Amino acid sequence: MCVKLKPEKKKPEKKKIDFPRFSELNSNNVLRDLQIHTNWTDGESSVKDLLEQADRVGLKEIGFTEHARHNSTYYPEFFDEIDFYAEKFPNLVAYKGFEVKIKSANGCLDMSNKMRDAAELVLGSVHSMIDKPSGRRVHPKEMDLAVAVATETDLSLGLIENGGADVLSHPGGMSLRFHGEFPFANFDLLLSRIKHTTMAFELNYAYHSRIMPHLLELVAKHDPFVSIGSDVHNVHDMG
Repeated sequence: MCVKLKPEKKKPEKKKIDFPRFSELNSNNVLRDLQIHTNWTDGESSVKDLLEQADRVGLKEIGFTEHARHNSTYYPEFFDEIDFYAEKFPNLVAYKGFEVKIKSANGCLDMSNKMRDAAELVLGSVHSMIDKPSGRRVHPKEMDLAVAVATETDLSLGLIENGGADVLSHPGGMSLRFHGEFPFANFDLLLSRIKHTTMAFELNYAYHSRIMPHLLELVAKHDPFVSIGSDVHNVHDMG
């Protein structure tokens, strides 16, 4: 007796994100949040609940950017779950991707080529830092302010030059979070470099809200491509 094989389910084509320059932001392309975390890693809410809330508050595009490393294996199932539930929200575009750390001063990211090929959106972030004398990775709070700022700036510039991500995520965020400061001169330097690339500079509510007015002045001055993200970890912060 022959076994009737089920036709293989066709995978959706990868969606391409259009990042506007800051001067091109308008009431249509600002209704997006491209940094969202779920309970697949350190978030508290499910893919389904976050999609429902995004639709409820009127967002048009969201990006699921789960934390990952080069040896992560969970993401095929995670992406399948996004595809399954996203079909139920025809007015909302959901992108599948990762937030991965910058692991060296030359901008290399902690991800595999297979992950890069699968993702529609890759955020490159400074998380842990490199202690130059020892070469070991350290938490930003273990450094003093000046060293943390210099290290975060170097790692970010490496990513901008290497071009391995779609977005430079929460620029200056580690120095801001653990030391309360990332000098505007350093933001100005990052913006002066990134504006000549196709990489987007992320405006992130969770990290930048306290400095946003002054930061926006610098962003307007350089007019890079921009990405909007809030670092959502639960439905209550969505929108």
